[in-house]
Amino acid sequence: MIKKLAISCAVSLAAAASVTLTSSCNHRDLCYDHSHWLELDVNFDWSAQPDAHPITMVLYLFPTDGDKPLRYEFADINGSVIRVPAGNFDAVVFNGSTQTVVENGTTFRDFTLSTDNEHILAPMSREIISDPPRYETTRDQPVKAAPDPVWSDKKEGITIAASRAGQSLTFTPVEATATYTVILTGVKNLSHAIGLSASLSTMSESFSPATQSHTGNEVTVPLPISMTDATTASGTVALFGHCPVTPLREHILTVYTSDMHYYNFDVTSQIHDAPDPRRITISIDGIVLPEPDGTGMKPTVNGWLEDVNCDIDMN
Repeated sequence: MIKKLAISCAVSLAAAASVTLTSSCNHRDLCYDHSHWLELDVNFDWSAQPDAHPITMVLYLFPTDGDKPLRYEFADINGSVIRVPAGNFDAVVFNGSTQTVVENGTTFRDFTLSTDNEHILAPMSREIISDPPRYETTRDQPVKAAPDPVWSDKKEGITIAASRAGQSLTFTPVEATATYTVILTGVKNLSHAIGLSASLSTMSESFSPATQSHTGNEVTVPLPISMTDATTASGTVALFGHCPVTPLREHILTVYTSDMHYYNFDVTSQIHDAPDPRRITISIDGIVLPEPDGTGMKPTVNGWLEDVNCDIDMN
């Protein structure tokens, strides 16, 4: 079977090149063809994540002498043969062809995966008259888009020896993001006429493949909420993690409606005490939404209204 591999190579004092490699009996050499470049068999072992569904895989080789990194993107998520220069490297891998994940940094230690800025009401997909209020203690946090699911691995101290055939690397990617599900139950006046979305504060801005941990600043992430039955609404997103800065911080879930009402809930304990830090469920029961006016919008309302439901059980 012919395997295809899209590669971007960056080497010291050389411009980055982007080409497509076809691995078979004959293939094109990449960047430079001389005696110090050789074939390397790269394999991705999915035994730790059999349910993973990446589209492509990305490999970064970081020369330990500080030279520019080499980037390879694999169309075959099980791996392929690539051309590499002899030398010493550290390496990271993660899934590519994502819609929201952004690659940052040029060294093994400072390389991170993050997301772009996002409007806090972006998931609502309805026209909103004005920006909504933010909770007082977290309102200055940047608002970042939720990432696509990420799987990653790393290796340090790799030596690619010159003129040695049959060299290979095997990576075992594991889940780098966590899944957060928000469930609103017992919702009164729930209707398709009213649009909903939410935001979650004090999340991690980025992920470091070198340390295999979340990192960066504290950010607020918007997330979609949709009606699932007459009294229930829910939404699920992947996130890098929470509380990148110690000690542990508070987390505020804010639910917004398209007719400019909002509801704040302290969900800190639900996040910090979750039995599985990779599968976190936040449950809110008994929200009383405003009665719909048939359009889901109330243009005559000047400003947002905070509705307080003192009897809501968040456990």
